[in-house]
Amino acid sequence: MSLMAHDNLPLILCASARLAQGIRQSIQAHCRDQGHRQWQSPTVMPLQDWLDQTIEQALLCGQVALDQAPQGMLTPHQEAILWEQSIQHCLKQHEAAALFNTSGLASAAMEANRYLIEWNIRIDTQQASEETQQFMRWRQQFQMRCKQSGMLEPVRYQAWQLAQIAGLATTWTQPIQLAGFDRIHPHLQTLITQLKVQGAVVTHYVIDVAPTQVQRMGLPSAMDEIRAAVHWVQHTLATKPDARLAIVVPALDDQRAVLAHLLDDVLHPDTLHPLHSERPRCYEFSLGLPLKQWPLVRAALRLLRLAFAGATQPQTEFSALLDDVYCSHGFSEADARAALDAAMRQQCPMHLRMSAFIRFILRKQQDASPIVSPAFVEHMQALMQVVERTPRKQRPSEWAATFSQCLNAGQWPGERSISSHEFQCKQAFERLYGQLAGLDPWLDQMDAMQALHRLEQLCQAQIFQPKTVQTPNLTVMGMLEASAHPLDGVWVMGMNDHLWPPLARTNALIPAELQRNAATPNASSEVQLAFAAAIHARLIRSATKVMFSYALQEGDRILRMSPLIQTIADTPPSAGARTLAETIATQAPTAWQWLDDAQAPPIQEGEHISGGTGLLRAQAICPAWAFYQYRLKARALDTPHNGLDAMQRGELIHQLLAAFWTQHPSIDLNTLAITQLNETLAQLATEVITTFNHSIAHALSPIFCELEAERLAKLALTWLCEVERTRITPFNVQLIEASFKPIIEGIQVKLIIDRVDQLNDGRLVVMDYKTGRAPDFKNWASDRITEPQLPIYAAFVLQEAEIAAVVFGKVRLTDAGFAGIAAEEDIVPGIRAFHQEKNTLFDPVRFPTFTAIRAHWRTQITQTAQALKAGDAAVVFESEQALAYCDVLPLLRLPERQLQFERAQQADLT
Repeated sequence: MSLMAHDNLPLILCASARLAQGIRQSIQAHCRDQGHRQWQSPTVMPLQDWLDQTIEQALLCGQVALDQAPQGMLTPHQEAILWEQSIQHCLKQHEAAALFNTSGLASAAMEANRYLIEWNIRIDTQQASEETQQFMRWRQQFQMRCKQSGMLEPVRYQAWQLAQIAGLATTWTQPIQLAGFDRIHPHLQTLITQLKVQGAVVTHYVIDVAPTQVQRMGLPSAMDEIRAAVHWVQHTLATKPDARLAIVVPALDDQRAVLAHLLDDVLHPDTLHPLHSERPRCYEFSLGLPLKQWPLVRAALRLLRLAFAGATQPQTEFSALLDDVYCSHGFSEADARAALDAAMRQQCPMHLRMSAFIRFILRKQQDASPIVSPAFVEHMQALMQVVERTPRKQRPSEWAATFSQCLNAGQWPGERSISSHEFQCKQAFERLYGQLAGLDPWLDQMDAMQALHRLEQLCQAQIFQPKTVQTPNLTVMGMLEASAHPLDGVWVMGMNDHLWPPLARTNALIPAELQRNAATPNASSEVQLAFAAAIHARLIRSATKVMFSYALQEGDRILRMSPLIQTIADTPPSAGARTLAETIATQAPTAWQWLDDAQAPPIQEGEHISGGTGLLRAQAICPAWAFYQYRLKARALDTPHNGLDAMQRGELIHQLLAAFWTQHPSIDLNTLAITQLNETLAQLATEVITTFNHSIAHALSPIFCELEAERLAKLALTWLCEVERTRITPFNVQLIEASFKPIIEGIQVKLIIDRVDQLNDGRLVVMDYKTGRAPDFKNWASDRITEPQLPIYAAFVLQEAEIAAVVFGKVRLTDAGFAGIAAEEDIVPGIRAFHQEKNTLFDPVRFPTFTAIRAHWRTQITQTAQALKAGDAAVVFESEQALAYCDVLPLLRLPERQLQFERAQQADLT
């Protein structure tokens, strides 16, 4: 059989399908540039495709016996499954079988098996280590399973194909060129030799450009390398818009996101707008991302996982589901779903099931202020109906059909029309159903989570990149990828000695000496150096201008350049590209639009603002905080938690003490035995926690309630015995958890006072319990009262009453006691009289009497309310520590503020 081609055009065999496509496009572009309207192109295809085609033709011609041919080639995923099954079979009697990472062992075994076949390694099992002997047993079991199926793994299938080609009575008159093979293993060399014996002229397809400039550049860090490379692209395209460029990155996976963001900022800032996110770019990455990393696919896998998971799932997964535009009516019900997310964070535990999640949504629809998302509920219920009808175990093909039904029931990928990229991604995902169904011969019936795990593995293995029409100027590629056409310039990053040549890494399942003798990939530093040198030479021949860059430092670690670039001429560091934000920030001030955002709209007559004393507290600490949180209703989302958070625990101890003093308003604690007091508190604590448990969405367990009741009783007992019992002055509890709504400058302030005691002389002690951070009362003497609750009550609600003390009650197991001010000594333990010489908080000139202090409170709080009413919303504060509990801290933009101060200082210095 003689295989001929028109005009003896070469047959170009490529190492990858992408390279083959690139060479075809390069040839077509070259012919068009030469003005040709018609031309004959050489045949360009991946090596494996050519082997398949040649063997298929030989089978049809009868040159290869059909009964001797394997039934087919395993896919990589099918091969991994057979290796896992073989390893599990061999290790099933091992005492630590459950501890082995079968998937990781299968990956190592696949690599070792490929080395043995491709590099003609022979192992003497008698002399081998225990690990190698174990591997050979796995391999024997694997080959037996392959024989039973009639299939071969890719490396043995290719070896069989090469053996068949060697036996063909064929004369090859067509020249053959090999493209992209930086490393020739013995099996490939055998093919080359056999083709030459059969008359073929075999050469390497190379891009041999005579470089006019090859330089190296050292930069402070890897980030500076990225900036310099992007700046080089920007400058080159500005001077030559049709230039063909490449950036080569050894650790492309680690730096891909940073590169993409900076390239967009510099070359395509318009893509920052969501509507323009899929606009064609002048750059591309040579390889896409695993399908599992694309948002549309992540949404599908999350929906399936939450639907079928038997165990509870993290609440963060349900938050992501509510926030997902690819599930149900993600746009039209976006506000309701955001409100559900906020409510769920407050009311649900950290982990829950889909059934509990749906019940929560249904309950929120029945609330006094309902949160309604009918489409989302309908689709989630339809999804769970499909789940409930599904058998517990099925074949992979049946699970593929079930998963498709579930996603349709859950209205994936959403209500809106998806974009071109999303449509391509959806098609790629749905094609994996066929691959999952193709696992039927290799896997028994499995449960849903096992099937979903297989689907996720397929998504991780499938590399996806949307197709584009525009031919990009710039290609960002890894070190092992070859360019399909000559380039105007190449920038090779990461040329440090710890990255390039790559470190040696032998396979642990094969003796290292055998790997070094065979010169397998990663076998030794000599092998790695020779391999890196070949790629280095290819890169230099690929463009007219080549730049190699390396980082001088990584943190505190000093780095060295790769030995491969030591002889290259050095060049000074170049300028680096700036992000879009940096570009805007460094514009001349005349180009800016200056807006004074310190003034908010004044509060209008009749306008209602809620927030209680927290509103005036925020206004006193930082006016912008009050504006964002209380007028614009912005707040941070709660962090999910199990059990009770600090606020709930504080509320419970408040309720317990309120219940106790309600029953015993005039009791003398010294007359009550501790055992009797403890019994009373234990009973009240049980009642309080039971009432609370009935009020929450997800009830606490009985054991948890019992432990919490014990904690509450112990805390209350400590407070009453160690603090309240030590009070010398008799008192009666007059008010407990009393609510008031004083109006200050037209602003109604909701106020709840924990307790007001009346002394025998009729004076009052105003008290507020604190169970968390230490209360700050020193601000009561300043012009900004940042703890205004008790001063408001003393100055506005009880303005006609005589007050003896205003105190915080620190209800804690340690350092319990009172903090605040008193008119005289011994009113409450630990509180000195405000006018005592050692008490320097209140200036005796400004505050000669307790009445003067209350007048000061009224004046300063009135001024705070006036500033609030006038719309004062400036970012002004005394210390960042005061903003520790600010819910809207990101909105204050403190880093930008600090940057402005620093630049102003620099301007003053210059």
